[in-house]
Amino acid sequence: MKRYAARHAPIMERHVQAIWYDASLRPPLLRTVCGDDVAVLEPGTWNLGAGPDFRDAVLELGRDRRRVVGDVEVHLRPADWSGHGHCGDPAYGNVVAHVTWYQGESLPDLPRGCASICIGDAFCGRSDFSPYEIDVAAYPYAMLPKTVRPCERFLGRDPDLGLALLLEAGHRRLEIKAHRLRMRIMRTGDPEQVFYEELFAAFGYAKNSEPFRALAERLPLADLPSMEEAAREVLNSVAELEIANTHRWCRANIRPNNSPAVRMADAAAIFTGGKPKHLGAHLSAAILANVIVPFALARGALKAPPDWLPPEGVNSVVRLVAFRLFGRDHNPAMYAGNGVLLQGLIQIHRDFCLAAHPGCDRCELVKSLENEVE
Repeated sequence: MKRYAARHAPIMERHVQAIWYDASLRPPLLRTVCGDDVAVLEPGTWNLGAGPDFRDAVLELGRDRRRVVGDVEVHLRPADWSGHGHCGDPAYGNVVAHVTWYQGESLPDLPRGCASICIGDAFCGRSDFSPYEIDVAAYPYAMLPKTVRPCERFLGRDPDLGLALLLEAGHRRLEIKAHRLRMRIMRTGDPEQVFYEELFAAFGYAKNSEPFRALAERLPLADLPSMEEAAREVLNSVAELEIANTHRWCRANIRPNNSPAVRMADAAAIFTGGKPKHLGAHLSAAILANVIVPFALARGALKAPPDWLPPEGVNSVVRLVAFRLFGRDHNPAMYAGNGVLLQGLIQIHRDFCLAAHPGCDRCELVKSLENEVE
């Protein structure tokens, strides 16, 4: 039990993330290690998936208050940037601030123009601070701003209006996907190859979407062997010998059934008339929403987007937007069982939430809702 009797609580990376995210914890005066003032207009959206810790942050740096917009990565020490393998990783190429708790003897090889901020310096000598007082499990969703978000004033008390909004936004997202496919088919004149590439990209999920698409381009449908085993072997060979030279395959923190090899085996089965063995409910729903329905709309097999699709699952973006629209106490069951409504939440995030930085007060969606209820 002596290990729990330390006088000072250990600081963890999750604590630093919470401090950066929460304005009530974050020191009002921050500086880069070079001495430039840092004003945090928007800490960014907390990213619970792969990649930088926060997306779309808005900062002002230096005396001239130069505004920068981009991602933020948080570590305990500057050397963790290299230790975690971020050097040269394109996923971290848009990081504009590297936030650490401790200072280091030297700065890591950060992206060009990236600010290095040692946030722990602001807590030196403060006897009123303890990491134990930060409930890290409450972040990011339980720690939304305490004031009611502008959208919630309209949608929190009118769920029918909220569902109608999500349905309209979901239809818009499916139509946008269909338009993109329609343009690609017109340019290539090969709808089967377009479908093949889109399906491969969907198999890659967000982490491996680009290398999977590149694989489908390098090994087109016309060249794919007709026998399942041969198709699987060729796909694996091209992936390892050619695609790996130009794209980074992500294999870390991926469930075995979502690994690139398993996904290639499922793709080989689908395009050779076999039966995929690991096509779960979430991936099937993702393929339906991102490939099959948009492709059917693009080809005219569907005249209008459907009002219901099976749900892919509720991700971090969906949760955050839903809390903003409907409030922290809303019931997720109102949208969680309908993939079209989930698509709508993602589209609202892209159309409005991202454009409203550094706050919700200038959101165009709020203006349209005000007109709706007048």
